[in-house]
Amino acid sequence: MGMANALGYVVVMLLSRPLGPGEFGGYTALSTYGVLLSIPAGVFQVVVARRLSGDDPAEPTSALRPALFVGCGCFVVTAAISPALAQWFELPSFWAAVLLGGMLVPMMVTGCLQGILLGRGRLRALSALYVVNAGTRVVAAACCAVIGADVTGVFAAMLLAGIATAAVGAWLCRAELRALPRTARLARELVRSNSTLAAYIALINVDMLLSRHFLSAHDSGGYALASTFGRAMCWGTQFVALIIVPRMQGTRPTRTLLQASAVVTAIGVVGFGVVSISPQGWIEAAGGADYRQFGDLALLCVVLGTAWALAQVWLFSEMGSNTGWLSRLTWLVIAGEVVAISVHWHASPAQLVWVCMAGALIVAAAGFVQVVVRHQATALPDESVIVVADAPRA
Repeated sequence: MGMANALGYVVVMLLSRPLGPGEFGGYTALSTYGVLLSIPAGVFQVVVARRLSGDDPAEPTSALRPALFVGCGCFVVTAAISPALAQWFELPSFWAAVLLGGMLVPMMVTGCLQGILLGRGRLRALSALYVVNAGTRVVAAACCAVIGADVTGVFAAMLLAGIATAAVGAWLCRAELRALPRTARLARELVRSNSTLAAYIALINVDMLLSRHFLSAHDSGGYALASTFGRAMCWGTQFVALIIVPRMQGTRPTRTLLQASAVVTAIGVVGFGVVSISPQGWIEAAGGADYRQFGDLALLCVVLGTAWALAQVWLFSEMGSNTGWLSRLTWLVIAGEVVAISVHWHASPAQLVWVCMAGALIVAAAGFVQVVVRHQATALPDESVIVVADAPRA
């Protein structure tokens, strides 16, 4: 999975140079829209994994039928508003948005397939599917860079990559697909988990939409590449958050959660150390000399990405335990970020980073405080926070 995340970063490197800051900003903005619509894919993965973990009382399912329904619905909506999206994001053609909508169908299916592999504990196969997903995108990006494709061509290539990934995933899960029912009663779980995952996705992407609006085209493109260093921290640690989802139904979920947070923090420290060696050199290697001035911003974004990754662990754990308190707080934090940036802190890219960093740390800290509150409510002063939080309750 770490290799898959590294390959995802290679895609950015391959596309940022030929597109340039202006077009790359438009590509990133439309991709951000796609990320928001692809939220159900991650939810299907979590719900299916929880159903197959053996600790959830609900019936197992592959959820393929509702996934196809949701994917087709997202495609229809995106195709209908594609002219408006093209104008809003300054795209060369509305076909870029239509192709993006088409990508959502195989993405939903792949989410279910990843959930099957995760729930069955087939982590090697899951990692292989992640690598295939990233690898096909790298091939698509490389082809686009060679032929000089514009944004529309890039999304056409990514659609083919998504279809190939779904096909490989179906082959890996062929035995489970024959045995598992394709549908089940998922509406309540999907809505609850959608809210949690949507909150996280919005938390790590709202800055891109705001930067495109408040910053110049050049600065928004530079911000898009610099923020990729932060998102790389999320990609690089997502395997930690995903692995804890089935374990939140176990006997000691809080110990697992705190250990996961420690691992994420350690990875963030290593990432900061690596990028701090030469921030300008790293971002120039990623996008070329046009982006060199954003080197210090990239280093700051690594810290932001670590804060995002910590929030990711706590929010994913909430999906694993099927609760919703932290997601509601996250939506309030996002609203606060939008207001703060819109009203005052949008004079420079760094101001956007600081506001988003504060929001992510609030979410992560709130998750930890929740554990402390449980400890204080137990009236067992000699027990540790971990033991008390994990103790069974009547």
